[in-house]
Amino acid sequence: MVAAVGELENGIITNHLVNWLTPFKERLTIVTGERGTFVADTLTADLTYYANASVSTEWDSVAAFRGVSEGDVIRYAFAKPEPLKTEHEAFRDAVLGVPGAADRIVTMEQGLATVAVASAMIDSHNKNEVITFNQNGKANSSL
Repeated sequence: MVAAVGELENGIITNHLVNWLTPFKERLTIVTGERGTFVADTLTADLTYYANASVSTEWDSVAAFRGVSEGDVIRYAFAKPEPLKTEHEAFRDAVLGVPGAADRIVTMEQGLATVAVASAMIDSHNKNEVITFNQNGKANSSL
């Protein structure tokens, strides 16, 4: 199990929990903003928006538990192609030079950056230090 907290260059806070210990699969990405929260379930390919609302909860105990007031919930409907097929088609199209296909695949630079962040997470744990990245993508340690 890995729990990692980070702050992006623009001040956005990130929180990642990767868990292989539970007997169930859960693949959620949650993006919270001022007006609500998007939940992307990449296991089922569902996207749901939970809006904040201005309707107050009159029951104090529930209001304290829920935080912001409830708003509308929207579950978006869209095509759900098989992921491995989509990945193979994107690779094929990039090899064939189909316009725009290169934008649908991960570049070597992006892959390397991901490995660098994963390595920094391990270093952060082992050294009990905060790891930051400079403008050039190089890791810096600090206590």
